[in-house]
Amino acid sequence: MTSHRPTPKRKHGARTHFDPDAWEEDLARTTLSGREAAEAARRDYERDGVPIDQLRRVAAHGDDHTHLPDCAKVYLPSPDGRFGMVFMLKFEPNGRPVLAFLAFGVRHHPRRSRRPTVYQLAHLRIHGQPPPRRL
Repeated sequence: MTSHRPTPKRKHGARTHFDPDAWEEDLARTTLSGREAAEAARRDYERDGVPIDQLRRVAAHGDDHTHLPDCAKVYLPSPDGRFGMVFMLKFEPNGRPVLAFLAFGVRHHPRRSRRPTVYQLAHLRIHGQPPPRRL
């Protein structure tokens, strides 16, 4: 008699779609450690989806003047790394939800940095222009 061993269940998360142009643009501007974190996360997300317990709501109106409605973020490496990915909730023609990749990058820079954060990149991709500058 053969003993039946239950197969461990894989956790399935939210399905994703990655825009190849935005992806390449973001990887070109990051560090080696950022690239490694991003590529590892993307492999996992495309295979299993984004784990729901890693998704966090993005403030619709950020302190940095970004406007990111219907967006979620993950911190990389999980659980609280210095990099992040921002996704927008979209719906496929069949009505199934999917997280559409908007941006990858550093979550926060020192105040004087001129490089955009992941939130500023996401804002630019949604609105076609950067968020208003702080006064």
